[in-house]
Amino acid sequence: MNSETISELGEWIDDNASSIEDKSVQFDAQRVYGVIDHLEVLRKPIQEYFDMTEEDYYENESDHRLTLQNADAKLSELKDRVLVNHIDGSLAGHTVNFTYNHEDPFPDGEYKPKVDVDLINYSFIVIGAVFANTIIADVRNSISKDAILSIGLAAKALSDWQK
Repeated sequence: MNSETISELGEWIDDNASSIEDKSVQFDAQRVYGVIDHLEVLRKPIQEYFDMTEEDYYENESDHRLTLQNADAKLSELKDRVLVNHIDGSLAGHTVNFTYNHEDPFPDGEYKPKVDVDLINYSFIVIGAVFANTIIADVRNSISKDAILSIGLAAKALSDWQK
C-alpha cells in the first residue's frame, strides 16, 4: 500500500459522500479497515477492537484523546471520535505534528452519518498528504492511536447504519 491508495480512498469517499449518506452507494468498511491495518499504528487489526471494552482499550493502548463514556461498554458503542484535522512541523526533518478535533456523530442521540463520512474523508486526506511527502514511519510515530481507532469506529458505524 502506498500514499496513493489512501488518497484514492479519501477521494472516492469525498466524491460519493452524499450518495453514501442517502444509501444509494454502498460504503465498503473493509477498504477502510485495510488502510488502517496497513498503517500499523494500532497493535492489532482494527476489527479486534470493536468488542473490546472502553476500559481495556484505555488502560492498554489509548493515548487518551478519546472521551470514554462507559468503562464496561464495547468500543463499537463509543460516541466520541477524534478527527485528524491538520499537520504541521517539518516533513524533511521528520518532525510531524498532527492536530485533532473531537467529533460527535450522535449530537442529539440520533446517528448523523455525515459526521463519520467527513471524519474518514478528512482524516485520510491529511494522512495521505503526509504519507506522500515523507516515510510511513513518520505517520506511525506521530499520529494518535485514538484518531486511528476513530476512523475504524466511524467506518463500522457507517457500514452498520447502511445495513
